[in-house]
Amino acid sequence: MKIGVISLGCPKNLVDTETLLGLLNISGAKITTNIKNADIILINTCGFIDTAKEESINTILQAVNLKEKDPKKKIIVTGCLVERYKKELEKEIPEVDIFVDLKNELKIPQIIGLPSKKVENPYLTRIISTPKHTAYLKISEGCDHTCSFCAIPNIRGKHRSKPIDILVKEAQFLAKNGVKELNIVSQDTSSYGIDIYGKPMLWKLISQLEKIKEIQWIRLYYLYPTTVTEDFIKAIADSEKVVRYFEMPIQHSEDKLLKDMMRGYRKRRIEKILQWKEKYIPDTAIRTSVIVGFPTETEKDFQALKDFIKDAKFQWLGVFTYSHEEGTPAYKTFEDTIPQEEKIQRKNEISQLQETITLEKNSQLIGTVQKVLIDGFSPEWETLPIGRTYKSAYEIDGVVYIETTQPLNPGEFVNIKIKDNIDAYDLVGEVQ
Repeated sequence: MKIGVISLGCPKNLVDTETLLGLLNISGAKITTNIKNADIILINTCGFIDTAKEESINTILQAVNLKEKDPKKKIIVTGCLVERYKKELEKEIPEVDIFVDLKNELKIPQIIGLPSKKVENPYLTRIISTPKHTAYLKISEGCDHTCSFCAIPNIRGKHRSKPIDILVKEAQFLAKNGVKELNIVSQDTSSYGIDIYGKPMLWKLISQLEKIKEIQWIRLYYLYPTTVTEDFIKAIADSEKVVRYFEMPIQHSEDKLLKDMMRGYRKRRIEKILQWKEKYIPDTAIRTSVIVGFPTETEKDFQALKDFIKDAKFQWLGVFTYSHEEGTPAYKTFEDTIPQEEKIQRKNEISQLQETITLEKNSQLIGTVQKVLIDGFSPEWETLPIGRTYKSAYEIDGVVYIETTQPLNPGEFVNIKIKDNIDAYDLVGEVQ
């Protein structure tokens, strides 16, 4: 049985897909990257916002087209889109053989008729789809925050942390398989452990992960501002393996918008975190994200957000247009009155502003020697190695193109002198 797997959405979804791949593998399936030749097409969908839903639907319809040419094919669809809209999908796309909700996702090998295998921890069967030196460790599921624009609590449920001992075993498994960079992900990373230990325990977990000698970099994603404290920032400063980079979505800067978004903090909180960062770890790269076009965002609010971004000078910033998602508090409370054209215009303005900031931040590296993790080779020039400084996350941020006459292998750490910018995001350097 040949199974072709497509994973959409966030790194957390990718961990689920990799776990499914492992379970399918030990159950006797043959995993193929050639979807056209697959007996079964398995799609793990995203259903977070409109653009993600559209991508998921289009991917399913592409699989349906392949099935029309070869009726023996089967299509299995799972993930967040199915969790939100299973009944509607079953009605609208009857060509799909099975829609599997999240609670049954890891039972897919049995659902499609493969032999049942008893597995104590399915995450220890994972087939890593990233380069083998970098992988994601998902430390919890769900979210207890009630942000008014967000459908995740409806899809993924309440925040549920994995026990520390289980996560350490998963990290050891990854390390034995060549992982050197561990990327910590969840819906709310900085709240890890509150549900099972009664208090945040992320740094207790990290203290255990740091003992794994093969792991050299630990990178933190999806921090929530209310649980990023001064002590949290000090802990990054004191850590030998947590890189000076973290992702912390702020969504907006203005108190009125943060209140309407039900974020649980105000602008002053973001400013305090930035002050702590400058005091203890000034060389840290922060990635954040903002939403433009929220129903109550005025032109004045938008201009204030731009001014805040100019002053904050985040290393990386993603900007999203507001998506009016059914079932969310904002959907029930506000009318989506800002035209899509206006939302896109605001997004473009923020993107252009951030591009100048990122160019400025990256230019500060020119002439310095940086420790770079080699990821592979340029898609354009196949013999040109590319890698990342600690300031860049895999597949999200900019890369360093490396001029060298010596062979460099993925997973190596190499000292690179940064020579120049290629553009706002990427750099070029040479081996020292």
